[in-house]
Amino acid sequence: MAYIIATVAEKGAGKGLFASIVQKLCVPRRVAVIRFSDPLREILKILGKEESREKMDTLVTALREGFHDQGVLISVIKQRLTTKDADIVVLDGVRKSEEASFIKSMGGVLVCITARQEIRFERRRTESENVDERNMSWEQFVRQDAAPPQIAIHEICETMADAVIENNCTVEEFETKIGVFLRERGLI
Repeated sequence: MAYIIATVAEKGAGKGLFASIVQKLCVPRRVAVIRFSDPLREILKILGKEESREKMDTLVTALREGFHDQGVLISVIKQRLTTKDADIVVLDGVRKSEEASFIKSMGGVLVCITARQEIRFERRRTESENVDERNMSWEQFVRQDAAPPQIAIHEICETMADAVIENNCTVEEFETKIGVFLRERGLI
């Protein structure tokens, strides 16, 4: 079984960068990345809808409410975990306590990545893969940041995270912090 590292983070805090750095630092180990948002993006693509934060939030809310299951994505992630041939798997984007509990039940570690709101705002405006976040206003960002999914992220970070890594710094400094985290777990 692969070593599982799951990230929980506010938008723009650096989940994707964390995964890339883990892949870089853990060579020659095989590192796979599974994003919790991928099944949602795949469904939107099948439906011919744009990949926006609003549409993904609407879709996942409909799935959770329709199936009365806050952990509705867990079965997809579990199936993807079993098909990955990797030494380390980074699960990118835990959003619900049910997902965090699942990670812990699998022996995984939960890493909370944080960054100041102003820094995250600039990152989302310039680096977002979601079309509705590019060039958004500060007011839009603050509104999204106060939405229930973001509140759940804060609660998971405060109550369930095994480690917290702050990313208010340069990429090199962030990489150093991730290196410390990986060394503490004997992964590098």
